[in-house]
Amino acid sequence: MIAPLKKYEKKGICLNVGCGLIAPSEWTSYDSSFTLKLARTPIIGSSIIRIINGPDWPSSALCGDIVKGLNIPFESCDLIFASHILEHISLSDFHIAMNNIYSYLKKGGIFRAIVPDLNYYIKKYSSQISDRSASPKASFEFMEKMNIGYAQSRRNIFCRLLEAVKNSRHQWMWDAPSLFSAFVEYGFQGVHLCEYGDWSDVRFKLVDKKESYADSICIEGHKE
Repeated sequence: MIAPLKKYEKKGICLNVGCGLIAPSEWTSYDSSFTLKLARTPIIGSSIIRIINGPDWPSSALCGDIVKGLNIPFESCDLIFASHILEHISLSDFHIAMNNIYSYLKKGGIFRAIVPDLNYYIKKYSSQISDRSASPKASFEFMEKMNIGYAQSRRNIFCRLLEAVKNSRHQWMWDAPSLFSAFVEYGFQGVHLCEYGDWSDVRFKLVDKKESYADSICIEGHKE
């Protein structure tokens, strides 16, 4: 049974990295999306967002990039949460992000991350390629579901700029063993696979969503 939130009140920061539209007041939430930067542009930002039918960003969402570093002190966070963000950065940037995340955590602080499961998609592709009726489209579905290909034209500069701004493509994929190993490499202890609802700290409940676990893996570890 999950204990009441007030039992877990602490002074440390709860940091939500790549928050999207999930930015509860109890958490410090950052996102590097272009539309958030645009929405925060004085005078014209909100009007442009309405014109382009952009997302309705919560006022609590802050502009920030975990790779470039955030405006928070080292060893200040009780919890850090990253749901479907690590796959959107290159492997080189991933290492920078992990180093920053570890630096922001207090001793005993917990990092919880969710990413698409590479192994799931490979198994599905392998199954389809062995099926004569499904095999002709197996590679197309693999690329689309993995979000690693690009089907549209890149001929004009507008298309290239739009792709760069959206940053929706996956840059590096992870399976459970590789992400587990990365956690250990950066010094995390007690690293383990998680499922929705098995929060080691109930405050994760405010940002963790069940639908994020579909075809994905979740790994958690703490800083000693």
